[in-house]
Amino acid sequence: MFYSGGDFEAVAAPAGLPGTQEGAAVEGLRMRPGLAMSQDGRNWARIEADHHTGALFDVGQPGDWDSLYIAHPQVVAAGPSDMRMYYHSFDAAAGKFKIGIALSKDGFNWRKGGVIFEGGKAGEFDAGGAAACQVVRDPDSKHFLMFYEAVAADDTRSIAVASSKDGKSNWQRQPESVLQPSEHPNAWDCGGVGTPCAVAMSEGKWRLYYAGRSQQHGLWEGIGVALGSAERQNGQLRLTFKRRTGKKEPVHPELS
Repeated sequence: MFYSGGDFEAVAAPAGLPGTQEGAAVEGLRMRPGLAMSQDGRNWARIEADHHTGALFDVGQPGDWDSLYIAHPQVVAAGPSDMRMYYHSFDAAAGKFKIGIALSKDGFNWRKGGVIFEGGKAGEFDAGGAAACQVVRDPDSKHFLMFYEAVAADDTRSIAVASSKDGKSNWQRQPESVLQPSEHPNAWDCGGVGTPCAVAMSEGKWRLYYAGRSQQHGLWEGIGVALGSAERQNGQLRLTFKRRTGKKEPVHPELS
């Protein structure tokens, strides 16, 4: 199990980091990636890596894009001796979230590969960057799909998708989110959706599990699921999703 953890070091929050005040001392903000192993899936032992904190590797040097923290690590075994860790950080200089990659042959020793994706430009739905991603391989096209938390300029969170042939470079994102906050003002997920977890089903079908919140800057409150499908448009893979509400569809006697 790969995870991120923070210690009691008080770190000054940079300008623009959502949920914090500039200069405020925040304990636990300096997160680093860790590894735990288990033989039964219930009892876990943390692996002490080479970094003095026990982490797999450190945050970047001052001025680096990932000097603040390393969050939401997700590891993909792409092939023999080819393990890839996708993670995000907040680039204080750019004022946006970015996704990077680290590479390993054995899952214990890692080297960073730099930023691979950072969302869109000013005025676009993910102008604030990309965070909390999950990368999976599409069973049909064999391309790598990155489901990510799209951060708008006002910090509204939605879920979007980008694709890459090799999973390392040239990520092409769909021009709009695949799942947005609910339009119903009292819905549990009307304030934002994020932390995607996509599962490929059969015949181009997908299930997208996600976290939701009722307030734009509130805590994540629950887990939902959206059902989707993939199709080709002008040679590009396009995914569409519709959230499942759990409510029964109305019965129309005249149609029965």
